[in-house]
Amino acid sequence: MLFVCTANICRSAYAEAAARASATEEIAFMSAGTHALVGEGMDPPMAAELRGIGDAAAHRAQQLALPLAQEADLILTMGAQHRRYILDEWPALAHKTFVIGHAARVLAELPPEVSLEGVADHLWRNRTVQKGDEVADPYRRGPEAASVAARQIDANLAVIVEALSRLSLASRHRP
Repeated sequence: MLFVCTANICRSAYAEAAARASATEEIAFMSAGTHALVGEGMDPPMAAELRGIGDAAAHRAQQLALPLAQEADLILTMGAQHRRYILDEWPALAHKTFVIGHAARVLAELPPEVSLEGVADHLWRNRTVQKGDEVADPYRRGPEAASVAARQIDANLAVIVEALSRLSLASRHRP
C-alpha cells in the first residue's frame, strides 16, 4: 500500500509509520509525495503524534514516481488533488488510487465475497465522494492541526488495516 500526500513529511509519512506499527507483516506500506521534500524527515508536530507507536526517525521523504506507484497494489491519497495528480500523470493507475476516507468508508462495509486481490476492484466499483474523506494538510499549522490530521488518519487506518489484515489472513487459509 502506498500513501500519498504533497511533501511526504506529514500526512503520508504519518500514515506509513502508523500503519506499519498496527498491521501484520504480510502488508507492506510505503509513502511518497507529489511534490516531495526529498530526503527530509517527518515534520516534528506529526512525528510527535506517533507517541511511540511508530518510528518517525526512520522516515525520509521521497518523490512519487511511476515505478513506485506501479509497485503498489493500492494507492491511498490524503486529498482529492493527490488522486488527480496521479490520474493526470498515469491514468492507467486510476483503478487502484483512492482518497483514504473513501477507502475506509467502503472497507467498513466490505461484503464477505471480496478477497484481498479484489479490494481495489471493489473500491473502484463503489467510488463516491463525501465530506471528510480528505485529511487537511497540517504543515506549518501547529500541533493542534497535526493532532487533528493524525486522529483522522488513525480512524481511517483502523478500518483499512483491520479489513486488509482480515483478508490477508483469510487468503492464507484458503484451500
